[in-house]
Amino acid sequence: MNKIITILRESRLARFLIPGGIILIVAGIVFLSVTSKQQDYLKTEAEVTKVELEQEAYTDANGNREEAKYTVGIKYSVGGKEYQTDLEGMSKYAVGDKMKIYYNPADPSQVTMTTSMIMPIILVAGGIAMLAGGIISAVNAVKRYKKMKAQEEEWANGK
Repeated sequence: MNKIITILRESRLARFLIPGGIILIVAGIVFLSVTSKQQDYLKTEAEVTKVELEQEAYTDANGNREEAKYTVGIKYSVGGKEYQTDLEGMSKYAVGDKMKIYYNPADPSQVTMTTSMIMPIILVAGGIAMLAGGIISAVNAVKRYKKMKAQEEEWANGK
């Protein structure tokens, strides 16, 4: 059998895990760099000033329920100055609700909902695990190919 076709067939899992692991690692590093810049953001309380439906709730073709998404307008004060901004893709809030946000002390108009480093670390760790699994799978595929070649040679030599 053709060597390339055999190795491709035997390495299906590795061909999925290796690129997937690399993508997760890169995404985790990018997310980590963005989140690390937000570590000096300060916490404050914001008040919801408006709520607009962005996307209706629906059930997809697989039966998974997707909740409605809203654009939420908020206002907050920093150093006696009031700021307003919109946050997209939020769950339902009511006008007047209070929420915790983090703002950039150098530019209080920049806000985020979290400064947690957990998600980027999980992405990088998951990517490393996928990459390791892909490498192990690739090594096993080469071993299986060599074993099949040895078996074919035995059959060809009448053993």
